[in-house]
Amino acid sequence: MQFAPTALSPDEEALRAEVREFLAAELPADHRPALGSAGRYDPEFSRTLAERGWVGMAIPPRYGGHGRSAVDRFLVAEELLAAGAIARGLV
Repeated sequence: MQFAPTALSPDEEALRAEVREFLAAELPADHRPALGSAGRYDPEFSRTLAERGWVGMAIPPRYGGHGRSAVDRFLVAEELLAAGAIARGLV
């Protein structure tokens, strides 16, 4: 089975750019992604993600989430993973 490539909407492209800019500004200059990096979890970094609305993204607002799409959540998660950023609770 083959799937056609999916183009991101302008809003999705803007979200991806916003996350990349955030990571460039927030991660230390000497930050290097590494395997087994679970010990580098930073609760303050996760709080900052939450303040930006990037934690609980796909949870409906009636349950305390932001009601964003699965694609939005995926974009944020993929950018965090690509940068080697550690974040918990990114639903």
